[in-house]
Amino acid sequence: MPNVPVNDYPWEGPFPDTPNWSENFLLAGQDPKAGVGFWMHCGRWRKDLDMFRETVVVRLPDGTVAASRAIGNANSAKDGPGGPHYAIRIVEPGARLTYRYNGGIRRVPSAGMKTALVPEGPRTPMKIDLAFASDADVWDLHKVGGSQDFLPAGHIEQIGRVTGIIRVGDDAYDIDTIANRDHSLGPRDNKDLMNHQWHQGYFENGISFLLFDAMTRSDGKVVFSEAAVYEGDRLYEAELELPWRCDDAARDHDPVRFKLHYANGTLDIETTEYQTDSYLSLTSPNDQYVGVYPTEGDTPTLVLAEQSVGLMLNGSVPGYGCFERTINGHVEPEA
Repeated sequence: MPNVPVNDYPWEGPFPDTPNWSENFLLAGQDPKAGVGFWMHCGRWRKDLDMFRETVVVRLPDGTVAASRAIGNANSAKDGPGGPHYAIRIVEPGARLTYRYNGGIRRVPSAGMKTALVPEGPRTPMKIDLAFASDADVWDLHKVGGSQDFLPAGHIEQIGRVTGIIRVGDDAYDIDTIANRDHSLGPRDNKDLMNHQWHQGYFENGISFLLFDAMTRSDGKVVFSEAAVYEGDRLYEAELELPWRCDDAARDHDPVRFKLHYANGTLDIETTEYQTDSYLSLTSPNDQYVGVYPTEGDTPTLVLAEQSVGLMLNGSVPGYGCFERTINGHVEPEA
């Protein structure tokens, strides 16, 4: 079992007396056979750290998105966080977790999420039962935590196989794919975030990658640019060569190409298609909403894009993955 630099279990005991302290858990991935992408976030609510804010987004093959945001702790336990409808359980630290959701969601066209917050309205039942299993090395990103305010000081990620089922209304999708989970701890404030790229990809030859790259608003500079390559379950640190970062939400389907240099060579990776989309908002200091705050005036609102993509490695090896990007704009402040 791999060493886990951050305890996989939720924080126990008194919370740190640190402004904007947070703890977050996330499962992100897509199953290209099912045509379904998922982004399942559970983080402590900054107004009451005993409660969790769950933000669950499922991208569906017909171009709609099942979206829900709720706050509470009915499903919270010592062996995993949980909100009113969503429960994560650590079955075996560093190796096995479960992700379950049971609640009512809004099913909306993805394009509408790009221009407005998802409104209240008729709900559709959604049930998710997914299991994560992995023997892969854990990627530890704590070294970049002190360089900015939006990524916490403790942050780990791990790829693994995700199996189970997602039911949305009368539709059922069997899931069997490779995806990524993370767990982070520490203070978080999004006000200086200009943009970030958080990408993951999996190829038919057993190569996978994770990358995290970000720019700060105050100076317009890249504050960190980190990447990892997996050969099977073994992780290699990599150097990211990323020539373009999306700065206009209207261009979020433009092709992306980048290179990863690591001990065993160079990976040339490019998008071949964008399959499904979803859009969210980040506010300051640290909250998130489904849909995007409407733009007021000439300055667009910062967009958090979650997208399923087709990928190609070195011009010949097909793959798939998920792209998460914040696209520069106004960050809504909250009291």
